[in-house]
Amino acid sequence: MARILKVNLKRFMGTKYERIAKTLAFWSIMLFTLKFSGVRIEISSTVIWLTTTVLTIGGFIQVLSSDDTIDSLCGQIMLPEIPLKFHFAFFLSVALYTLFTKVGLLLVVYVAVSEFQILTIIGAILLFFVSGIVTYILDFHTDKKATEYRYVKHTRSNFALYLLRYLLNNKKYIANTAALWAFGSVFAIVAGKSASSNFLPIGCALMCLNTPLGILLSSDRALYRQIKLLPRQFNGVLLPYALFLVIINMIACSVYLIVWKIVVGNFSLIVLLFAVIFSIVSAELTVLLEIKVPLLGWKVESDLWHHPRKYIVPGIMLIFAILLVMLIGGF
Repeated sequence: MARILKVNLKRFMGTKYERIAKTLAFWSIMLFTLKFSGVRIEISSTVIWLTTTVLTIGGFIQVLSSDDTIDSLCGQIMLPEIPLKFHFAFFLSVALYTLFTKVGLLLVVYVAVSEFQILTIIGAILLFFVSGIVTYILDFHTDKKATEYRYVKHTRSNFALYLLRYLLNNKKYIANTAALWAFGSVFAIVAGKSASSNFLPIGCALMCLNTPLGILLSSDRALYRQIKLLPRQFNGVLLPYALFLVIINMIACSVYLIVWKIVVGNFSLIVLLFAVIFSIVSAELTVLLEIKVPLLGWKVESDLWHHPRKYIVPGIMLIFAILLVMLIGGF
């Protein structure tokens, strides 16, 4: 059991477990920054529990369904381990990885900006383990799905069809996008009740943080190499990819603004224009990064979802949103 745990922790946390130290340092910086910033937001226990459950389920599905995990499991199951101990060790490694990459940051932010309630933390921890166990039981598998439609021609319709079938074959991307929309709804409720309408463009900037759809080329290195060899990249690949991201970003912003209007009330129509601009600019920057600075040196596919590069585009859009608030004022 210790051997399985050690092997997988090194896969997830680095050969010298360096990710643990980096994550703890980041949590500490985030905690003290938010504490001393004076930001206070009332977050109900229900919101924390629901978000914890969603993040845990998404994190487990993301790890268990990735091809690199399945490839590793095919070798590990050949080891002379008692099945119960094997599954306990592997579940524990996935749980620790999910805690360090997803759920832990949520709890740190909650402690930093909201009134601390021990029952909320206990409930979140219980839901973390319960949802993790259920997801593990339902989603654990060692068989690979056959990858369909990997050949990409240089026509727009062909690549658009590839994107559609790729997402249908990798439902974790769809689930993560749906989770982003759910986050937008929760953020609209929390920020709308605790802050002024100046949070509207900031929320639109945050809705552009769609990690999985922004690394479609990096996650499939064979596809990236093939695209680089294709003629007419702009018309055949980059344009439909950018348009696809624009549509997804606009849907995310629409969900956020609709929930804001229902919960908080009306807002200036200029916010709609800003949402469209944010969607277009963030999509263009995302595609530019993917084609010019791809992430091809990853060892564990899940690392792509947590690479610092994912914060570049939302960071730019967030700065843009803050400048808009400063220049224009209320919305």
